[in-house]
Parts: sequence; C-alpha cells; structure tokens
Amino acid sequence: MSFRSRSEAAAKAVFDSLGSTPDEEHRKRVVAAIEQAIVDAVAEANQQCTQVAMKCCSADKDMAHKIATEIERKHEALVANLSSLR
Repeated sequence: MSFRSRSEAAAKAVFDSLGSTPDEEHRKRVVAAIEQAIVDAVAEANQQCTQVAMKCCSADKDMAHKIATEIERKHEALVANLSSLR
C-alpha cells in the first residue's frame, strides 16, 4: 500500500470519525498533510535505524578487522616457519 493510499484511508477515517464530509480541496489538503507526516516519520525512523546500525556494526567491523589482521599475522608466521624448513 502506497503512502498516498494510506493517507487517503487515514483522512477518510478522520472525516468519518468527525462525521463530516469535506469539500475536495480540504480533503486533498488533509491527505497531503497526512502523507507528509508519514513520509517524515519514515525518514526519521530510517535515520534512527541507520544510526543504530552504524553504532552496532562499527564494533563488528572493528572486531572483524582485528580478527583478519591476526589471521594474516599468523599466516605470515606459518609461511615463514614452513619456508625455513626447506
């Protein structure tokens, strides 16, 4: 369901609960206001999720980098030890 159709459904619910029948201009403005509120809420939620993901995953990236560095160091030591056995 698109933001527009959700906005139209929300506007209809509001007008129904108020027991009013708006003219087309008022209906369009209310639908547009609700749609903008939905877009703003989704954008804010997206931004918050992105910030949380960055905080959460930054530790994982650091840990992954440390593990990769340690594996590479051990691999180089192993290769050096095996090369000396020749």
